[in-house]
Amino acid sequence: MKRAILALLVLLAPLSPAIATETFSDPKVLVQSIYDGYRPGALRGDPAEYYSERLKGIAELAQENAKFIRTAGSEPAPAADPAFNPFLPDASALLFDLKVGDPAMLDDRAVITVTYHNFDQPRLLAISLVKEEDSWKVDDVASMGSDVPWLLSWALAADPYAM
Repeated sequence: MKRAILALLVLLAPLSPAIATETFSDPKVLVQSIYDGYRPGALRGDPAEYYSERLKGIAELAQENAKFIRTAGSEPAPAADPAFNPFLPDASALLFDLKVGDPAMLDDRAVITVTYHNFDQPRLLAISLVKEEDSWKVDDVASMGSDVPWLLSWALAADPYAM
């Protein structure tokens, strides 16, 4: 039995990078794929896997700044959480009424609106996308349907109180 499991792992090992680097030729398919991970029983991945190089850089800088802020003084200053999930910014999830809009596109850029209810809380997001190396990636996320609107890149880069 152990040999069979080991053989299966050896056979599947080359496939794992291909699965991790899924490409999306359509921006709406990317956004639908993101929210497929929030269905009951689905495995949730790291939201950063969908980020553009620009947004990944901002998140990495926020991670480094968070480490610096925590170690700089005796009392830690508030810092934006680089692990914040912009697609579902709630601790618990029970999504219904999920609607992914059609993309508004201009060359290698697109914007898609997403609306849903999480439990009884309505959400409205605008997801900005960019095409990088023949695949669509999330370049920013804006929450417009809450009491405190936010823009992910700005919150990570400039506003330590945002999240």
